[in-house]
Amino acid sequence: MTAGTAAVPAFWAEASASRRVPVVVSLYMVDAAGIARVTPAVERAIDRTVELTGRQGLAIATVLDESNAEMAAGRALERAMVMSDVIVLFRCQSVEVSERLMNHLRNAYTLTLIREA
Repeated sequence: MTAGTAAVPAFWAEASASRRVPVVVSLYMVDAAGIARVTPAVERAIDRTVELTGRQGLAIATVLDESNAEMAAGRALERAMVMSDVIVLFRCQSVEVSERLMNHLRNAYTLTLIREA
């Protein structure tokens, strides 16, 4: 990778030129006490996304195995796209759910890696 083009593990999900939102997809993790946590890698991805986009709000959508990933994604992204300061974190209960979610996002939105300028 060349200097100045490093990508962050986050995407712009774009519905139209004026409607887009940064998205991070991760697995849903809980600690020993049952409290939801993000891994250090996800935390760094969110921090870099904040640095690169200037957006500081975090909208969290949890997608469970029995959820309709497409409906959950659509609902979360439509709400977030009207907010100018939001990053969406999708927490998926399983790898299979995260795969379904990414497939839906790829088919329904234009996805672009968030990159350093």
